[in-house]
This record gives sequence, C-alpha cells and structure tokens, in this order.
Amino acid sequence: MDSSSGCVPKTDRRCCRAVVAKAVSACQSRRARTPVDRRAEAGSRSEALPKEKRLAKRREFLRVYEAGRKLFSRYAVLFFAPNELSYSRLGITATKKMGKANARNRLKRWTREVYRRRREPLGLDGRSLDFVVNVKANAAKATYLEYAEDLGRVLQRVMNEPVA
Repeated sequence: MDSSSGCVPKTDRRCCRAVVAKAVSACQSRRARTPVDRRAEAGSRSEALPKEKRLAKRREFLRVYEAGRKLFSRYAVLFFAPNELSYSRLGITATKKMGKANARNRLKRWTREVYRRRREPLGLDGRSLDFVVNVKANAAKATYLEYAEDLGRVLQRVMNEPVA
C-alpha cells in the first residue's frame, strides 16, 4: 500500500485495511495535539520575539557597536544605539568560548526571554533603540534567575541613561 502521508510505513506485505486505518487515525490524532494547534484553538498568539524586532544582519550589529554606547554587567556586555524605527530591536551574540551549541542556544533563549518580559515594564519600545547583548563566557555557569536579574539591572541602567 502506498501512503503519501508518511505516517504508515511502506511494507511488502499486504496489510489489513483496519490496521492501516487505525495507524493513520493515530498519526492524525498526534498531529492534532501539537502546541501550535492548541494555541490556535485557545485564541492566543505566540509570545516569541517577532522577527522584525530582532537584529540579524552583520551591518546592523556593526552600526550598534560603532555608533552606540556600552554597559558592562557580570554576565553580559550590552551595546545600545538609537534607531530610526518606532520600536526597539534585539541582537544577541554568544561565542564558542562559553561551550557547546546547547549552552549558547540556552543563553540566547534566556536573553530573548528576559528582554521580552522586561520590554514593556521598562518601556524599552518607547525609546527606539537597537540592543546587542554579548553574552560572556561565565554566564554558562549561571542559573536563569542570576542571569535574568543581571540582565534586568543593565536594561534598567539603559533606561536611566540620558537620551542622546
């Protein structure tokens, strides 16, 4: 039996139609339980940082490094510079010094989460700034709470800086 859904394995033996139907049904019910579908059913939107609020290109990072200011903290160096948009954007760098890819990715996720949670209470979007967070190697040994507190303090210091 040839199946295009990819759920039923192809075999040389003849299969009972009931078994095939049951397998296809199970496969479809698994698909129906994905988090994206549950979110859509609940009517909520994604809490992820939207792509337009991220720095992605090398020239954007370089502009922030050259034209902006920097603040140091225990686990990160934060660069910030004004932008011409009506909202703030975030860029993150994590070097191989801090460990393997899973450690770097974890710290980048933590950075996005701290920024996303503190953006509204601190009014970061009201300032139209581009942020680049260079995560330090010692952050790999920190807990989430330590990292979040440290990055939150440096974001608060940005808000206390005079407007250039």
